[in-house]
Formats: sequence, structure tokens, C-alpha cells
Amino acid sequence: MDLSKSTEKLDKYYDRLNKGKTQKIKPSHVEKVIRKLSAKREMLQAERAESKKASKKTRLEGKIATASEQIDRATWLLNKISETDKE
Repeated sequence: MDLSKSTEKLDKYYDRLNKGKTQKIKPSHVEKVIRKLSAKREMLQAERAESKKASKKTRLEGKIATASEQIDRATWLLNKISETDKE
């Protein structure tokens, strides 16, 4: 799954959260997105380490930062869902 698809999926989950439809967001789905984003970030980091061009390294660093931000968003969402389930 590329970064844009993961981001799009998270955006849909956030939209559901804003509409008060947290029961429709399954924690296992968010965990799956986190796993995919983490794998993508690791792949990008490996690619950056192998890269020789400075411009490519810079581009990959931007993608790594985006993946990290999306992981943070997904983790926050997972915690928010867990809190809602306890209530």
C-alpha cells in the first residue's frame, strides 16, 4: 500500500470519528494500516541508505517523514477508539 492510499484510509477514519461513528472503525483495521505504514517506512529508510544521489535522499526523507506523521495519526486514532470503546 503506498502512502497516499494509507493516508486516504486514515482520512476516512478521521471523518467517521468526527461524525461520531467510531463504532464503525475497527481497531484491527487501524492496526493493519499502522503495520503497512511501518513496513513502508522501513523500506524507504533502506532505500535511502542505499541511495547515492543527494536529491533522491532528500525526496526519500520527505516520504519517511510523511510515513512517520501518518503512523502518529493512526496511533492517536487507535488510542481514541480504545477510549471510546471503554465508555
